[in-house]
Amino acid sequence: MNGARLVVAALAAEGVRQVYGIPGTTIMDVLDALAGQDTVRYLSVRHEQVAASIADGYARASGGAGVCIASRGPGATNMATAFGTAYDESVPVVGIIGQVAGGIAHREAFEELDVVSMFRPVTKWAVEITRPERIPELLQRAIRLAVSGRPGPVVVSLPLDVLKASADVPVQRRFRPAPPRPDAARVRDAARLLAAAERPAVIVGGGVRSFDENVTGLAERLRAPVVTTWSRKDRFANDHPQFLGALGPGAFGCAQDAVRDADAVVALGCRFSEFTTARWTLLSPETALVHVDIDAAELGKIYVPEVGLQADAGLAARDLAGALDAEAPPGAAREQWLSRLRTDYLARRELTVPPPSSAISSAELTAALRDVLARTPAILVADAPSFAPWIWRHVDFASPGRHIASAAGAMAWGFPAALGVQLARPDDRVICVSGDGSFWMVAQDLETAVREKIPVVTVIANNFAYGNTRDRQRIAHGERYFGVFYDNPDFAEFARLNGAHGERVTRAADLGPALDRALAAGGPAVVDIVQDRHEGLPPDLTPMPAR
Repeated sequence: MNGARLVVAALAAEGVRQVYGIPGTTIMDVLDALAGQDTVRYLSVRHEQVAASIADGYARASGGAGVCIASRGPGATNMATAFGTAYDESVPVVGIIGQVAGGIAHREAFEELDVVSMFRPVTKWAVEITRPERIPELLQRAIRLAVSGRPGPVVVSLPLDVLKASADVPVQRRFRPAPPRPDAARVRDAARLLAAAERPAVIVGGGVRSFDENVTGLAERLRAPVVTTWSRKDRFANDHPQFLGALGPGAFGCAQDAVRDADAVVALGCRFSEFTTARWTLLSPETALVHVDIDAAELGKIYVPEVGLQADAGLAARDLAGALDAEAPPGAAREQWLSRLRTDYLARRELTVPPPSSAISSAELTAALRDVLARTPAILVADAPSFAPWIWRHVDFASPGRHIASAAGAMAWGFPAALGVQLARPDDRVICVSGDGSFWMVAQDLETAVREKIPVVTVIANNFAYGNTRDRQRIAHGERYFGVFYDNPDFAEFARLNGAHGERVTRAADLGPALDRALAAGGPAVVDIVQDRHEGLPPDLTPMPAR
């Protein structure tokens, strides 16, 4: 069996069923091996960044590894942004990159690039395999590493001569290590600390599985307000009576108050990012902190905890709830504090829709999305437009895995990630909400969606602007706008030219019917929502100054 066939056999042994990529000379032997079997499906896309972002979305929605392939040099560099996003957000993306043959390496061969050195800063592991008999060992180790502990991306570089050479070796057995349990003595210390608090709060981060019942049980045992980290609103049931929304840009004051005024905080799977913590100002030095994370490097990195637990967040939450049973039950002061915060949250989350105007407002679009999601349950994938805070404030998710968003801030992520989500969850409907600038960076892969019959509905908040920078220019430069406005094509017509369903909406009254028709079309669809070029953030929200 040659090296390329060993690659495919190793992928199949690890449970990989889909691979995304672009053909290239140093990877075409792997494509040939994929063509000769029917266990692992290959989807060809139009840009390597798209391939990696599809793998990202697939990984987030499936809980397993998403795999992408590319050829040497430019193919590898085109993947860099997507791998940066996956690394920042702990997503198990596996990149398999063809490399020049060993016999001509280090001679500046055509498209030669030191793939391992390039990807090392944005991966858990980057490795080049130099012998065919080691392909199963090292490729399967890479996949196992990607999905274990704190997940993250890995890259495997495969020289062309290694892919062509033969080796008689078996693939390895599929293995996953058990998630770590917390230290029992430290759990008891944490339980005593939390039981003694008058105003405890729970922060639920990206390291928590969506709607983890152990986390819910801990919050209910504490009778504490619950907030999620930025763009992770799906990690806790939004209709739960202790939920106060997400921290970060767009957070309601009650969510921030729950953390700022708490005398004890338990943070689960949380890395205390800049936006979540309002640039590291949210937690008081006097607040007692219990920090749970599967990655020991996160404990004490930003805030030094009274008790740090290196463990799976769900397992730690279960053990903490059990240990709290030996402590005194919550007092009346805690209930009063929770009740006040929750009342404030319920009042603030109500959506005020202004009277119709010449362009569709973000409030009107948000209301239409809420209505259509009530009629047609779907997974909502949110890109990085200035529209996103409207979703985090006013769209609720009452069942697990219904909201997938990026916290890394990269444009061009949402549409390909939504394709990956749809491929991972073919029985669900998927709606992607994207900005016009972001969508146009990857719009060529609407052809991929049509060709591969991936029925994602893409809703474009089309304000003809790079909205985030526009808003910052307004504040920092006194409305001296430069380089942030542009023209767009008719995205609905573009969709139809590619064989997709397309709708262009200019009146708020037409939003609901257009979205319903797009979902009913049964294939890829684009709904182009025409907005004013200054439309974007909620009116009370000001972006933090750039630093």
